[in-house]
Order: sequence, then C-alpha cells, then structure tokens
Amino acid sequence: MSEPRASLARQAAGDLDKLVSELVANGHITDPRWQAAFSAVPRHLFVPRFYRGDQQGTSIVDSTAGDQWLSAVYSDIHLVTTEDVRSSSTAPSLMAGMLQALELSGNERVLEIGTGTGYNAALLSERLGPDQVVSVDIDPELVAQARSRLETAGYRPLLAVADGVNGYPDAGPYDAVIATCRLDYVPAAWLQQLRPGGVIVTPLGAGVAVVRKGATGEAAGQFLPISAYFMPLRHQPEPEVVGEAIQVALNGVGVSRAYRFDASIYRDNEARFWLDLTSPDVRVMTVDGVSVAIRPDGSWARLADGLVTQGGAGTVWSDVEAAHGDWLAAGRPPREEHRLVISDAGQDVFLVGRSSPIHRLKPLPD
Repeated sequence: MSEPRASLARQAAGDLDKLVSELVANGHITDPRWQAAFSAVPRHLFVPRFYRGDQQGTSIVDSTAGDQWLSAVYSDIHLVTTEDVRSSSTAPSLMAGMLQALELSGNERVLEIGTGTGYNAALLSERLGPDQVVSVDIDPELVAQARSRLETAGYRPLLAVADGVNGYPDAGPYDAVIATCRLDYVPAAWLQQLRPGGVIVTPLGAGVAVVRKGATGEAAGQFLPISAYFMPLRHQPEPEVVGEAIQVALNGVGVSRAYRFDASIYRDNEARFWLDLTSPDVRVMTVDGVSVAIRPDGSWARLADGLVTQGGAGTVWSDVEAAHGDWLAAGRPPREEHRLVISDAGQDVFLVGRSSPIHRLKPLPD
C-alpha cells in the first residue's frame, strides 16, 4: 500500500473509532453487537463523494478534499451522494436506531428496501453474514455501484434491481424487512413475504414505524421516538411539473382569508410527524420569501401578509390546518405515543391507550 493510501486508511480508522464512540456515548448505539458491526464497516468506502449545496450552487466533496471529506463522512450527518439527489447516506445515529429496532438475534434473513450506497447492507452483512441479507433498489446504477463497494469491503449479499413496493419474493420468506426510503403506507407484499413473528422497520412520513406480524397475518407496533426524513420510495414528480405548480401557487388567483396557522408549523419536529402522516402528498416550501403549498391533485396555497390564498382542485391549506388542529386538540402527542395496526380493513393509527383509531393511512397509488 502506498504511503498516501496508508495514511488515508489510518486516518479513516481513527475517525471511525471516534464516530462509533460518540454514537455509544450519546446513547444511539446500545447493543454491543451493533457497536461491533459499525466499528467493522468503513463508511468512507460507501461514500467516496458527496454533494454539498450552497448559494453558489452544488459542489462535490471527495477524497481530493482530504480531511474535509473524511471529517464529514465520519460525522453523524446525512450526506447526499448523487448530484440529482436520488440517493443519500443516512445519518449513522438514525441507521443505528432503525437497525437495533429489528431486535436481531443473529440468524435472521433480512430484506432491505432501498440499497442506496450499500452501507446499510454492509452493516447487516457484518451482523448476520452476507448470505442472510437481500437488498433491492429500483435504480440499476445505484445497485451496480453498491455491489462494487460491498465487494471492496468484503461483502456479497444478494442485490437485485426491483421495485421495493413488491418486496423480493424470490428470496423470501424473511424474518425482517427494513426500508431506507420514505413511505406513506406499508406495502402488502412486505407482510406477505414476512414470516409470522417477523418485524418491519420502515419510515412512514417523518417517523419510523416498527410493527411485528402476528400469527393471523395482521401486524401491530409503535413509532420510534426519532425523526426520519428519507427520500421517497417512488420518484417525485418531474422537476418541471413541480416548477409549474409552484408558479401557479405564487401567481394564481384564488380565494383569500386569514390563516389559522402559517407554514412555521412544518418546522415543529413533532407537528411535522403528524402533518406528514395525515397529509403525505402535500409539499410546503418557501420561494422568494413566500410560503407555498402544492398537492398532486392541483390544489395550491400561498401564504403572505397574514392571508392564505387557495386555488385548484381542493383547499390544501385548509386540510393542513384541520390536521394540525386535530393534533393540538389531542395534546400534541409525540411520535412514540402513536401505534400502527395493519389488518385486512386497512392501516390505522392509534394513540397509545386509546381503542379508537385517529387516522387511516391511504393506500399506495397503483
């Protein structure tokens, strides 16, 4: 090994040890077996570059940046790993929380939805052995890159190009399913491919649900107390379509009234959980100092000067306000006070200690 490469390896090893020590000290890793797995898998092999945006545009940070690159890779932060923002490397603390929620004993077969960089598949492979790990992603390029990086790190789990909505029946059944992408509804295929007693750990909106399958095929569980902002399982609408919708929201003529709540409710971490769960198709953003909300049905809203102006097919901001009002009336319950029950009737959200559901998730579109 050349001296520059040896020096890089030494620095990476030191940075990795420091990161894992911080994750343990901060309570993010509590299982010694996962501590060993995180200590064994070098994250920099899976994030050879990342993209950082600022007012000047997007820049690439890679090994040529030396300490800046390694310092970021071995920090507990989310890193965007493709220029078009279709893939990223999740903050290690969130990864640790989700992996530990699987409650693995060591001999389970696990399906991962969303291969991404391959780092999560490497951690699972280290913990269980590569033969027990199956990972799928809809993007062939990402799968090819992940396969190369995993092989460099010494792991050969089963990787496949597939739509995660359908799971991967060819290699099932599974003892656990973990998703590394945002969903708004748990696909039926995941439960069908899961053994009785198996667990699903998946982002739902801005939270993470952990549900276990019962003997009758139903599943139930609760949300973790951690926030989670993942990229969606399916592609977002084309940028030009979103851009057109934003322009309509900024300039459209609609009905105006005083608003009950402004867009700052989306900056409240716990409120955001409930809003994303109940209104998953609403996108809220600020453009040139003006808050706008858009929805795929063509509904739009513009908030400025104490007024909300709405137009299109529905009243998107009125719906958001109603959902937020319900959450406030319930006492501002945090994520971990919500339960998810999946049955033939649907997917219902309950508050802990209450027998009646407070929301039913909408099925995935065909």
